Amino acid sequence: MITREEVRQLAQFASPAGCAVSFYFQPHTPQNKSHREETILIKDLVRDVLRKAERNGNHTTLRADLEKILQIAEGLHGNHSRGKAIFACSEQGIWHELDIPPRPEQSQITVSSRFHLRPLVDANSGLPRTCIVLVNRKKARIFELHESEITQKSDLEFGPSPHVPRSDGFQGYEAGHRERHVENMVMQNFKMFAESLLMLSHREKFDALLIGCQDDSWPEIEPQLNTALKQKLRGRFAIDVVSATAEEVRQHATRILTESMLTAQMELVREVMGEVQRNARGAVGLRHVIHALELQEVQTLLLMRDFKAEAVECPNCRHLDTRMVKSCAVCGHDTQGLKDVASALVDMALRNGAEIRFIDGEPDLEKAGHVAALLRFRADQNTAGKMAV
Repeated sequence: MITREEVRQLAQFASPAGCAVSFYFQPHTPQNKSHREETILIKDLVRDVLRKAERNGNHTTLRADLEKILQIAEGLHGNHSRGKAIFACSEQGIWHELDIPPRPEQSQITVSSRFHLRPLVDANSGLPRTCIVLVNRKKARIFELHESEITQKSDLEFGPSPHVPRSDGFQGYEAGHRERHVENMVMQNFKMFAESLLMLSHREKFDALLIGCQDDSWPEIEPQLNTALKQKLRGRFAIDVVSATAEEVRQHATRILTESMLTAQMELVREVMGEVQRNARGAVGLRHVIHALELQEVQTLLLMRDFKAEAVECPNCRHLDTRMVKSCAVCGHDTQGLKDVASALVDMALRNGAEIRFIDGEPDLEKAGHVAALLRFRADQNTAGKMAV
């Protein structure tokens, strides 16, 4: 699994010779068992790339990378559970290969001065890596949900129930003592569970937490959770801890996480629009977002998933311009046309350490131009006069 810092390093990379190769393999169910259509597709992609490289004079440098990618891709046929991404540049000794979640898009190869990272960021913007715990008074069953795959880990056993006397004793005194004794042991079990869960969180570094339990157990469990665990807690659900299957757990988790992500998405869009209305930490529209990115003001970049727009880019200083000008307004260098400026926005956001959120079905963002940003600060408002107010 690629880390955020590794993605940022890929975004920082530049190939002066234009030999940065980005390959995305997306598995699809073949029409026949021979997988010939996949083989033909990959070969056609490689052939087209080499043909363009020959015209540009850098085919010798690219050929070794493309032949290696083709060899790997041919071995992927029939593996329809995972996608794959490869970033290569033999010119500078770079080869980065990783698994990615499958997507409905076609496989693709791009060659440029930079790696094509938008599909990678998009592929990793799905459900968070989540720890799911089913807990009762005797044990805790632990699962991990990563993308759409769920795996069960070792159970946490609390040990046998405490021994209590059968007699209620004089005027029921022993009954009350027994009940308090059992409640104390249950509390200790849940405390041990919370401590073990915290250690697991530190070790596995999961992004989200879900807890499944009976409703009457939750008031005893919740107070034992550390603040760090509560911050990762996305929700809980009622379930039979002993008999629940992994598929039932996965369905509960997917529903809760999807609802949580949609709620967070709506809140984020509302926050940005509110900041824009207050002339504060918000930017909407392509021109304003580009300006904010170039000033490194952006905290979170919001892109409609289907957003596409043309622009020009300066290969010398990387300045972007929504006007289709021939010369860079910053350094005067000749510009290059971009058919999809969204990829350049993603690259710039990654280089600046900004978060990136792909948004679906938000009318307010559509009306605002399909692109927006939540800002860390506003450079034009960072003046001595405004700071003194």
